[in-house]
Amino acid sequence: MGRLLSAVKRIPGLIYPAKCVSCGELLSDGGEVFCRTCYDSYENAKQEECSRCHKERCRCTCPSFSLGKAGLRRLIKLFRYQPAESDLPENRILYNLKQRHLKNVFDFFARELSESIDAALGEHEKATAILAPCPRSAGAKRKNGYDHTFLLCRAISKVTGIPVFSGLKRKRGGKMQKRLSGDERRRNIVNRFFIKNGDELTGKTVILFDDVTTSGATLLECRRVVKVAGASRVIPCVIAYSGRDFVLRPQKSRKKGKKYLRPIRF
Repeated sequence: MGRLLSAVKRIPGLIYPAKCVSCGELLSDGGEVFCRTCYDSYENAKQEECSRCHKERCRCTCPSFSLGKAGLRRLIKLFRYQPAESDLPENRILYNLKQRHLKNVFDFFARELSESIDAALGEHEKATAILAPCPRSAGAKRKNGYDHTFLLCRAISKVTGIPVFSGLKRKRGGKMQKRLSGDERRRNIVNRFFIKNGDELTGKTVILFDDVTTSGATLLECRRVVKVAGASRVIPCVIAYSGRDFVLRPQKSRKKGKKYLRPIRF
């Protein structure tokens, strides 16, 4: 019976052979979402060195500049997003996640993010952790037919066992964030989110999940309402972030011993 079920599961792959989500090449080497060349490019993006802690991107928890400037000290992520390079494999798989409902893409990111989450959390944080996806706008859900952040959180939950909180809601209205500047995004997102069944968050370590962060406006507003609901700790988690690293620069000070002459008055 087991062999029969295994054979039945292979039928769709014979009719619709698996292709690389980036370049479209047939996956004859057993790859799940990438061909070997595109997978190497994706891994290089993950292993890029953080300019602050000098760890790999997928293992460091340094915030982006916008989040660090707002006071956040941790951000779980996989790689840095480069919007100008749309043909990069890491950008192409993000497009497939948001625009195409592909189970293998969700499973791939679930395993990748689960490893980063496990490395970033302490034992006490793991014991009280709960996943909270930042909800998509009603227009985005109508356009694509699903909320990819919620579905990806469910996939991560299957791997890690961390429960998913579905009570973070978004009000109707507002403009699409990606078409706005940084200041416009912050104004557009204010008071757009609210909590239902907030008792589930009391004393919890909330892993606040979004796909990509640029200005940080969505994560910061969601973090605010989650903290008000009683969460003890909120740790943002994204697939990718855009912008520069948050690096603390030493303040410039006057050199000791230097004389400053005042003009002589007569």
